[in-house]
Amino acid sequence: MQRIMNNKNKCLCASKTAKFCCPTDKKLRKIWLMDLEKEHGPIRQISKEIVRKLKLLANSHRIEILLMLEKREHCMDEMARKLKTQKSAVSYHMGMLEKHGLICKIKRSRFAFYSLSQEGMRVLSLFRN
Repeated sequence: MQRIMNNKNKCLCASKTAKFCCPTDKKLRKIWLMDLEKEHGPIRQISKEIVRKLKLLANSHRIEILLMLEKREHCMDEMARKLKTQKSAVSYHMGMLEKHGLICKIKRSRFAFYSLSQEGMRVLSLFRN
């Protein structure tokens, strides 16, 4: 991207909020670049977290599991039958969802029942609006 400069070496870009933009002075440019990185660091972290969650949700079985658990709690057998897949595959998806805090596991005698967590409810609501 090419900067447009006037005869006094000032940037003529459209930025109205920056004190200065694209400085040519080496010392000012170093400070400017450090400030840019400091300002952008949190945005980078948030974007990485969003990408992780989108990758987690980019599987139809995981979405179906969340939607099932939104209605009521289920055991592994129920989910495997509804999804028409092996228990091992459901277990894998459940582990991923549990690791990211979208579901809760409750042990009752020798069975485990799964339900949607508060975070899971929040994530589903994001896609409904």
